[in-house]
Amino acid sequence: MKKQKITRILAVLLALSMLVGLTACAGGETSEPSAGGEASASEVSVAENDGPLTPYEEPITITWAVQASPVQQFIDGDTYDDNVWSRLIKEKLNIDLEVAFSADTTTDAYKQKMNVMLASGEFPDVVRWSDRTFFKQAQEAGFIQPIGPSFDAYATDAVKAYETNYAEAFEGATIDGVLYAFPYMNDNFHQAYNLWIRDDWLENTGTEPPKTVEEMIELARIFTEEDPDGNGVDDTYGFALSGTVTQNNYATLTGLANAFGVPGFDSTGTFFRKDDGELTFAWIQPEMKEVLSILRDMYEKGYINPEFTADDVSTMEEDVTNGTIGMAYGPCWGTWHPYNYSYQADGVITRPYPIPEAEGYTPKIGIESAKTGDLFMIGAGCEHPEAIVKILNLYEQVAISSDDPNDFQTYWANEQYRFCPAYIGIPTELFAPVIHEALEAGTSEGLSGTALEYYNYVVGFEDGSLADDTNAYGTWGQMNLTDQGGSMKIDLDYKANGWTVTNVMENERPEIWLQNSSVLGDMVNTTFVDIIVGNQPVEYFDTFVENWLNAGGQETLDALDEMYPAE
Repeated sequence: MKKQKITRILAVLLALSMLVGLTACAGGETSEPSAGGEASASEVSVAENDGPLTPYEEPITITWAVQASPVQQFIDGDTYDDNVWSRLIKEKLNIDLEVAFSADTTTDAYKQKMNVMLASGEFPDVVRWSDRTFFKQAQEAGFIQPIGPSFDAYATDAVKAYETNYAEAFEGATIDGVLYAFPYMNDNFHQAYNLWIRDDWLENTGTEPPKTVEEMIELARIFTEEDPDGNGVDDTYGFALSGTVTQNNYATLTGLANAFGVPGFDSTGTFFRKDDGELTFAWIQPEMKEVLSILRDMYEKGYINPEFTADDVSTMEEDVTNGTIGMAYGPCWGTWHPYNYSYQADGVITRPYPIPEAEGYTPKIGIESAKTGDLFMIGAGCEHPEAIVKILNLYEQVAISSDDPNDFQTYWANEQYRFCPAYIGIPTELFAPVIHEALEAGTSEGLSGTALEYYNYVVGFEDGSLADDTNAYGTWGQMNLTDQGGSMKIDLDYKANGWTVTNVMENERPEIWLQNSSVLGDMVNTTFVDIIVGNQPVEYFDTFVENWLNAGGQETLDALDEMYPAE
């Protein structure tokens, strides 16, 4: 029965893909709008000798902006200019890739590059960015071009299927009915927070993963005071917190706030409607007083590094690698980053657990709307916008659908997918249930492509055959079914429990928010840090709420209430 269920799930996904493909081929027989909206696909003519994966007779050049990442792996001397994807794209499509610039996304470097680019109007052919203000301004200034007609004309059936599977993401890439970018095409529920804890410290101290906030605080004490690493030195901290307590995706207070029913996400928070229909903002909820009071107490008792306010991403990575912290809140990709560092250094397994619950509260997990993910924008000066569609087709064929395991290992594993100038996010929400069914059944029968590779990674890590493979550790942390399960199962359980709260604010943003969001975000972070370290009393939170509302917060709430009325 298990095998049959796996096969049925995959059959449904395949049928959906085929259905979308047939619909796309039906031309005028459907009344559904094209991806290009008013810009009809008839505006792009495809020559008889051309097609979705047809190479150019003469070489063309595509320039792209590189989002540099600390997790990027350079193998065998590869660079952003010369790598597995640049070589494959040249071989298969006769396209030369040229890096316009690269900048680190863990700092403000990439954002600064985007601002300079917006001011100058000098856009490369492909730019990846999630900022909807940037997207709208670039479109209004004519710096990016519609991509819908090229998508309709050149996308393969498999790629077109994503337009249905991720309809909201495509809607978020559309302005006035016209598709102006390719969405990243991944689910957003995986942004939900888990509590990540080192296995060895639990074992060394004879403790269990906490199920309540009170148990989490006690575990932080034990990890701080009872020498969990066994080196006889007072050099550990039970709980990690970054200096940007609401902004970084790792070691923030977000998971703790979620336990008290505050669906915060980042410094810009989550706008949501309360049970009575009132629109509000996550970080101004009165429950934050309890959250900040707990963190202040943990800080005073030494469970948190007293220098946390100066910690940036690189410092946190060093703390993980050096084994000085025991647990932290973070999203589902923890075994990919940052806990891959401690695993590579000492073989230490850090695994995810559901956020400990606060007595008397129902957890609320804030996530962004699927309409607000990353976008691949095409510069107005790009002479071959269809080339980017061809690259997407090639990516889907090689990195997602291929049954050749060498393709997955070469073009996706070890972060190699990041070398592709435009790519599709692995749809974990679709893959996770299928893989979980296979793991429960104890067979990979019926699996293929990416799903099969994920399955093999999890099984290989658990039986030890892939213990030295960081790809296996990364995948196992997301997909395993041992004990409470991997982070994806935890996140799916959040969703099944009705705990996830989607940000009301989607692609369209009020002008007042565009003007003040940065200032309001800084106000949130600065105030929370001041309260945690004792520069302000917990009661100062009430003053912060008044200041936030008066600095444009209330105007934003009013504008959003009108822009996104209650259903």
